[in-house]
Amino acid sequence: MAGDDKTTPVQKAESWLDEKTKPDVDRPKGLQDASADPTVAELRREQRQEIENVTFGTEGQTRGALFGSLAFAAVGLVLGALIGFLLFDGDSPGRTVVPVMVALFAGVMGFVYWGGRVPELENETMSTTGAPGSSSTPRDPGNDDRGR
Repeated sequence: MAGDDKTTPVQKAESWLDEKTKPDVDRPKGLQDASADPTVAELRREQRQEIENVTFGTEGQTRGALFGSLAFAAVGLVLGALIGFLLFDGDSPGRTVVPVMVALFAGVMGFVYWGGRVPELENETMSTTGAPGSSSTPRDPGNDDRGR
């Protein structure tokens, strides 16, 4: 059919997002300056760099979780406040409880989503060969080069 060749809005959005989030290099984080077939010394250097400043996860996990929780909580607070003010009268505790609960829930969602997404975007989940690591999203023949 002729209509099958058209790109859908979802495909256009995915292409746009891929372009905006594409890593600068196609090498694992920490091995950008290593040879194509890294030596044992280069792999050890990369591992030492990874563990130098680790707090609760990798650098990308920490930054992504912090940003995600704060950004999602802020959006949740605004949406919760709108819902609270529209659905509850002035004396009701719902005006304060709803925004707080929505902000907390949204903060947890941002923590989980961006805490897992940023390491992917920064090539922290790549193997030394440039392929997605074993802990990445499962890959099947229908996925594209970004693992979708």
